[in-house]
Amino acid sequence: MNYLIDGHNLIARTPGLSLADPDDEAKLAQLLRRWALADARRRVTVIFDAGLPGGESYHLSGGGVKAIFAPEGRSADDLLIRRIDQIKNPAEFIVVSSDRAVAAAAQRRRVTVQRSEAFAAAMMADRTFGDKSKPPPERPDAPAMSAGEMQEWLALFGPEPETKPRPAPKPASPPPAAPAKKSKKEQDDADDLDEWLRLFGYKQ
Repeated sequence: MNYLIDGHNLIARTPGLSLADPDDEAKLAQLLRRWALADARRRVTVIFDAGLPGGESYHLSGGGVKAIFAPEGRSADDLLIRRIDQIKNPAEFIVVSSDRAVAAAAQRRRVTVQRSEAFAAAMMADRTFGDKSKPPPERPDAPAMSAGEMQEWLALFGPEPETKPRPAPKPASPPPAAPAKKSKKEQDDADDLDEWLRLFGYKQ
């Protein structure tokens, strides 16, 4: 959006600024630069009275703001009305002034008019006004994979486990069975066999 601003008219209605201040134009230009830089779509032309020799002030311009002084014998209102009459796309402009002649010229061309006091209040209350507190977005270490790239990766290498699988625990060995207790007859037979083996030299 393009803003055509009646400079001294706005200074008189902006809190903290005064027409009695010799640096009033510079202070307004600084405020407008901060406001314009908060949104790249804002383009500001501010026109002041009583400039010698007149024309654009390169000292006050910059940051989306063009500051122009009316030459000797002309007023800021004259320059504003002339520029309003030359506008080819009225929907893309807003005129900021509380001067009746300037407002009437804008209304004839169907250009939106905003009174200086309303613009000053909106500018100072704008949440994006001079906001430098937002940190820049962090850059990721590596670009994210697309869905197709992920499928191709899985087809080549298979899914990667999140953690190393633990080996399955070995089944515990059953405890050795206790020897079965022999009956008296079985014990007597075993003793007889041992005796025969010793007699014939098969067992020491």
